[in-house]
Amino acid sequence: MGNPIPTLKTVLILMIAINLIWFSDRLFSLVEINILALLPDLMVQLLGLFGNLLLLLFNVLLLGLLSRLQLKPE
Repeated sequence: MGNPIPTLKTVLILMIAINLIWFSDRLFSLVEINILALLPDLMVQLLGLFGNLLLLLFNVLLLGLLSRLQLKPE
């Protein structure tokens, strides 16, 4: 496994984008505007699936970084 930092950054940016979609939908639902209702149900399911996949990938990459972490004794 090479340097996972660039991949980790990309995954993190994509996770932020997906979470921004969910956040904006909930924010607009306060004023009774449902953004995700404009999308087909399959698209909403794929969006949620992609968000879960990104979260899993992020955690796996983070786990890979833990093995490289060297703690120095105090």
